[in-house]
Amino acid sequence: MHKRTGFTLIELLVVIAIIAILAAILFPVFAQARGKARQAVCQSNMKQIGIAYMMYAQDYDEIGAPMWSKNNLDGKSGARIDDNYHAVFTGIRWGAYWPDLIFPYVKAGKSRTDTGAKGNRAVFSCPSVEAVLNDIGNGDPTNLNGWGSVSYGITQSYIHDDPVAEEGMGGAFSCGQDISVQGDGWGCAKGISLARVGHPGESIAFGEGNVGLGPYYHAHYEAAGFDPPLVEEVQAYPAAGSFPAGYSATRNLTRSKQDYANSQMAWGNETEDGLNCYGINGYCQDRVYRTHNDTADYLFVDGHVKALRNTPMKIWTASSE
Repeated sequence: MHKRTGFTLIELLVVIAIIAILAAILFPVFAQARGKARQAVCQSNMKQIGIAYMMYAQDYDEIGAPMWSKNNLDGKSGARIDDNYHAVFTGIRWGAYWPDLIFPYVKAGKSRTDTGAKGNRAVFSCPSVEAVLNDIGNGDPTNLNGWGSVSYGITQSYIHDDPVAEEGMGGAFSCGQDISVQGDGWGCAKGISLARVGHPGESIAFGEGNVGLGPYYHAHYEAAGFDPPLVEEVQAYPAAGSFPAGYSATRNLTRSKQDYANSQMAWGNETEDGLNCYGINGYCQDRVYRTHNDTADYLFVDGHVKALRNTPMKIWTASSE
């Protein structure tokens, strides 16, 4: 009688089928675990940013770093003061973005190397976003795209004209600059004043995006010819269902279209619902990246971090109920 020394074809097919089934079961689990690990890193980064931001605020009379500062431009002429100046993290030459301003309290990371290549961005970049988003910037070490070097953003929200961080031009928004050197989006940004935030545990300070996020509504750039924020808000959020036009505390903010082929999507007006802010070009949507199972991480003014899929209008304000 012949002794069998191998497997039959049927046995091999059965083994292969079992392996395929196990792979189909386990691979999504592994991917989910990897995603959770990335989200844990992302949340840790945001907590470190929050600590650094609060340390900055303690040194500056309870006012945090603004989104940006034109600290290397003359307030009268707008000319560059120091031609050799480069911001410590982003490398920009006209001033600084908020990562540059809180950098002394973090002391980690660099947007780009001296040759313009992408640097190790440390706590200023979420690994989940890095995995899907094209690098923003032209790679030119003499003209670095500063806001494209981070995947977290400070709030620019003017929901209910009750901003956590203010911005505008002229009047109270001079910042020592002549109005002739100001313009749309190029006036004066102010940091978060901790004293004026009425519900710090419910007010977003930072989230996952490109340097700035939330409905901007052209802030207070009326001097540049734009309508006040409340006027734009009514246009961007018409009455719907039980919600009146404009602000309602529990009404969810419009979500940005998640188009990672467009590396600057957080600065466009494309929305998930396809309505594209009804033509309002001052942004009506959240402008966040949702790479964690359709959620995004948010850092609140009180320092806690939370992942959310939808965000009600209230949490984009300083004190509104």
